[in-house]
Amino acid sequence: MKNYQEKIKTFVNQNSIDKQTLSSLIFKIDEIDFQSIINNIQDKDVTYFYTKQISEEVSFLGFNPIFEVATSGNSRIEDTEKIVSGIAKNFISNWDEFNIESIPLFLGGMTFTIDKQKDLWSDFSDSEWFIPKFLLFQSKGKSYVVFNSYGYDFSEQKIDFDFERLNSYLTKNVSNSQNVGTIIISSNGKEKNIWVENVNKALKKIDSGEVQKIVLSRQIDLELNDNIKISSALEILGKRYPRCYVFAFRKNSSIFFGASPEKLAKISNGWIEADALAGSISRGKSEEEDSNLAKTLLASKKDLAEQEIVVSFIRDSFSQFCSQVVFEPKPIIRKLPNIQHLWTPIKGKINPNKSIFTILKELHPTPAICGVPWNKALKSIKEMEPHNRGLFSGMIGWFNLKNEGEFAVAIRAALLKGKKIYAFAGCGIVQGSDPEIEYAESELKLKPIISLFDNLE
Repeated sequence: MKNYQEKIKTFVNQNSIDKQTLSSLIFKIDEIDFQSIINNIQDKDVTYFYTKQISEEVSFLGFNPIFEVATSGNSRIEDTEKIVSGIAKNFISNWDEFNIESIPLFLGGMTFTIDKQKDLWSDFSDSEWFIPKFLLFQSKGKSYVVFNSYGYDFSEQKIDFDFERLNSYLTKNVSNSQNVGTIIISSNGKEKNIWVENVNKALKKIDSGEVQKIVLSRQIDLELNDNIKISSALEILGKRYPRCYVFAFRKNSSIFFGASPEKLAKISNGWIEADALAGSISRGKSEEEDSNLAKTLLASKKDLAEQEIVVSFIRDSFSQFCSQVVFEPKPIIRKLPNIQHLWTPIKGKINPNKSIFTILKELHPTPAICGVPWNKALKSIKEMEPHNRGLFSGMIGWFNLKNEGEFAVAIRAALLKGKKIYAFAGCGIVQGSDPEIEYAESELKLKPIISLFDNLE
């Protein structure tokens, strides 16, 4: 590690750094074993954020916050922007020395909506972002470590101490066991009557013209025989869902994790990409059945109408900050191991001087996780749902100070607290929805989490 310390000292000597300077240095390293590192930090009181996209050849793990931005209330996005703008004035880095498309700086997420009653979610603010001291980063087969500092004492002793600790985290610590844990108590199915009742209430509101769509969610409570091995859970999710955002966000005694198929926004090189992902149907047991189910979904008036609601929302939102919006008029099929969706990828050319925060405020929450019109749908959700969604159906991801970032809609996810897991799934209710069919769809959406455990399929 001495090589890194020398580079840091050289960088400090070449730049004017004081207590208000945010600095970020990136170095190439050998291949990173994320599962091993998560094992090493799991038993320590370490805040971390992890994400992996096998299909995009990108993974990173950031830990040990040096700067945190936690905001709550109606102005959470504006307050975050104000704090970030303040620290951005004194930012220096060596990023330009490396040919990397985008480097994460702030990691974290935002809840579905603001809520004064935190209950399960007391470890997270409405908007929660942090700059990690260390970011371990893999992109296109190359590995890097990013060392971030703010108000840092660049003494030789301090640098040695921090890199020795990093080295201890990099020590191999991988178990051959993929056993994540066993469920001994489950509430799954016990809340079905409430679900059916709420779907029928939503349909009445839709039939009356009060709303066009309401997205309702379920929460099921699970208890394990032992503490979950989160590194194994993430490894399994990564292998099963290579085209999804596999993620984990740990703070205090809580870990929010999952495998989201839905891109809220990817912002890079002046362009934005988003996924319109709505209608759903199961996978077939044979290739022929699978193809027939896809054709059924593509011909479903109810699902096509639901998809059009989401596409129209994203298109109209993009038009607020884009000079050009590009998408195909008809959806295609997005196949995941246990479910298939209607999918419309959408791109837009961002107008100059439009910040990430302006964009996020326009895009979140989408009709795919809230409804239309969103304010009336949100009011109905709060009236009907017996649980607080917290980060579920919010956003998770990262951004930097170059107006770049990537955010996933936080679905196919669960909250882990000790031996207890709270898993979530949602369904869009529109005219023609059937409570039993929507319940079956929610079971499919719970499967990525529930199927992790060795006594359930």
